[in-house]
Amino acid sequence: MTDEPEIVKDLREAEKLGILQSKIQSTYEKLELQEESLDETCDKSIYMVEDAIKRTRDDGELGDLEGKYRTIFENYIIAITLVDVKERIVSWNKYTEELLNMNEKDLYLRPVSSLYPPEEWKKIRAKNVRQKGIKYRIETKMIRKNQGTLDVELSLCVLKGAEGKTFGSVGIIKDISKLKKTERELKESEERYRTIFENSAVGIMLTDENERIISWNKFTEDILGVDENDLFMKPVESLYPPEEWKKIRAKNIRQKGLQHHLETEMFKKNVGTIDVDLSLSVLKNHEGKVVSSIGVIKDITERKQMENALERSEEKFKQLYEKAPVPYHTLSPSGEIISVNEKWCQTLGYKKGEIIGKSIFDFIVENERETARSSFEKKILNKNSYSKANARTYIIRNGEKRIFVIHDFFSFDKDKNIESVHTTMEDVTNREKAERELREAHEKLKTLNMHLEEKIEERTAEVKKLLQQKDEFINQLGHDLKTPLNLLVNLLPILEKTENDPKTKKMFEILHRNTNRMRNIVVKTIEFARLNDPSNVIDMEDINLWEEAENSIKDQQIMCDEKDFTVENKIGENIFVKTDRIRLGEVFDNLINNAIKYNSYGGTITIDAHEGGDFVTVSIMDSGMGITREQIDRVFDEFYKADESRHDFDSSGLGLSICKRIVEKHGGRIWAESSGKGKGSTFYFTTPIGSKINKKDVSEKVKKI
Repeated sequence: MTDEPEIVKDLREAEKLGILQSKIQSTYEKLELQEESLDETCDKSIYMVEDAIKRTRDDGELGDLEGKYRTIFENYIIAITLVDVKERIVSWNKYTEELLNMNEKDLYLRPVSSLYPPEEWKKIRAKNVRQKGIKYRIETKMIRKNQGTLDVELSLCVLKGAEGKTFGSVGIIKDISKLKKTERELKESEERYRTIFENSAVGIMLTDENERIISWNKFTEDILGVDENDLFMKPVESLYPPEEWKKIRAKNIRQKGLQHHLETEMFKKNVGTIDVDLSLSVLKNHEGKVVSSIGVIKDITERKQMENALERSEEKFKQLYEKAPVPYHTLSPSGEIISVNEKWCQTLGYKKGEIIGKSIFDFIVENERETARSSFEKKILNKNSYSKANARTYIIRNGEKRIFVIHDFFSFDKDKNIESVHTTMEDVTNREKAERELREAHEKLKTLNMHLEEKIEERTAEVKKLLQQKDEFINQLGHDLKTPLNLLVNLLPILEKTENDPKTKKMFEILHRNTNRMRNIVVKTIEFARLNDPSNVIDMEDINLWEEAENSIKDQQIMCDEKDFTVENKIGENIFVKTDRIRLGEVFDNLINNAIKYNSYGGTITIDAHEGGDFVTVSIMDSGMGITREQIDRVFDEFYKADESRHDFDSSGLGLSICKRIVEKHGGRIWAESSGKGKGSTFYFTTPIGSKINKKDVSEKVKKI
């Protein structure tokens, strides 16, 4: 084979003449004789090989070849190993020891497979070298003593005798660690540059010496809207409009070698042209001949659009400056007038040529001039981009004084020094006059308000006095009525018992019922009047809410049993409220009694509560007749009854009003909700949350109840 390494050719020649076979056979003979002393065999192996060679060489060509072989074997800078038919190492050159960091003791008769990592030896076995006879340049790894593994290039040659019988093999080992490291570094470097090339946020394009496109990155395709068919080996000039290509040619880049930031236009497929920033570099060979060029393309269409928009904006600004509906002037940092707009001239009555270069302070009234100058100098010194508005009085051409509110804006140079001051002027002369008139009117109104407040206080005092008189009258009237009514309530049953006439008895019964109703109204009225009294103090204490609800349910139990009601108390047994126990009982009694009155036979009443922040919300829900939106708005009014058609002689119409007063006395609120007629009602009220007491004490109280 023409691509065999020279050393393999030499070793093949040695094999034909029996040199290698003689070497291995003599080793076998020595092994059989001294199997138990392998160390001595290792020490004398080289001499045995020499004796074997001497026995087989003659004075001619064989002697020359033996010397050539020994020189190659011992001095070659590539490791060479010979193994026997059992794949044990029987000979090697000096470089093998250096390469593997091993000595004769480490190598002699060592299984050659132990020099390779297991997975690498499997790969070598898979090459089937014994059948093929030879295998060149197998890249693999070998174990280097105490130093891990190293990359090698391995060539294997099977050795056979005269009869074609295999008696060993030769391994030629080349250290390619540095080469592999260089390859890896080169690959990593290529990968890095390829990553940069492919992922760069600019288009990159390479052309050959004939200016045909040979390579490009993905971003180039994105910028130009093209693919491989549109680019590969196409003339690069076809990407530019003809007049732009002429401009590029005029830059003489082939001679200069480099051109940065050339703004031009390129074709974008199906779009037209786009603006680009182009940088070109020429690549030359060692003879100075141009062999390629690189173009870096950046899409600046958006930037050019912004620049054009900025130019248009500047033009609009100039127009806006000139045609602005307010006076506008530009000053130097010393206060000299640089320019004014048309409105300024119209308002102050001057022509531009008359005032350019003059000091702005010459147009301010004399008594404000120094103050204005001092304020202006402070603004310049502070360098604020905007200063707060100031009111100044200017003298216009006809001698009239007009008040302007001025707003100053500063322009700065690259060193952050003030270049100019731009000032808008708002004529507020008429506004100032209107504000002055308004202030005068306000003072008059203030005086009127003071008199009005005095009258309101007088009327409020009168109303408070009337309300107090009303409450006192109701309270006194109640007490005056209560005494005779109590007498009637007590006497009528006695008179009824003494009467035998059925008709008269019936009349006594009617009198008794109406007297009770009147007494109930009087009692409720007195109670309602008492709740309106600010001096009426409530006695606050921590109360178990579940207990109070249970007490009220028991008080109403007879009425519930009569109508077959189910009353369920869902209030948590460890909820406490801060309230007046007697007043809380009144609220529960009134609301439960109300639910009983307006519930249907066999209905349900559910009492529940939940804590939220500083208050507990209590609900009493029934399955009764329900109430309308209009009734909800009035249900807590005094003497109001939701169903006027009912002949409820026991009701005073004050129960819910009393509940409202009690709840509000505790800082809470009360309200009602209903889905409408026949869908039941729910009454809610809130009361301050109380402090928890020992759960054991609560449980014992609950058991007693």
